[in-house]
Amino acid sequence: MEREVVEYADRLARQYYDPETFAHALRVADYVREQPLIDDAMRDDCIALALMHDLWEDTDCPRGILADRAHLRACLLLLTRSGGIPYMTYIRNIRAHAADMPEACWVKLADMKDHLALTETLTDRLKEKYLQALPCLL
Repeated sequence: MEREVVEYADRLARQYYDPETFAHALRVADYVREQPLIDDAMRDDCIALALMHDLWEDTDCPRGILADRAHLRACLLLLTRSGGIPYMTYIRNIRAHAADMPEACWVKLADMKDHLALTETLTDRLKEKYLQALPCLL
């Protein structure tokens, strides 16, 4: 049953992301999949969120997705940064919801890990941004 949400997320990611963003989402999903600290009961939701984490921020994917999965939808909304919100405010908001939406924290940590690992495209400014935010989520 839960595996269905991962398959759904994969279909959406393939449909809406460009190849580079899709590759990023797959790496984030792999980081989540391999994280031993994530409870098995929430692992599939974390993987699905990892695959979808940039959908509403970077594509024209409709906001009506996940209507039947309120918690997952709320996590995706939490992971979607609105243009006018400062990055650290966004990160603090994810942290503030860690108790009731830990999936969003796990996915954001995996997202930052992937960005930091891409040293060929990592600028000093981006590195500083992620390294400043990382302790807030740990």
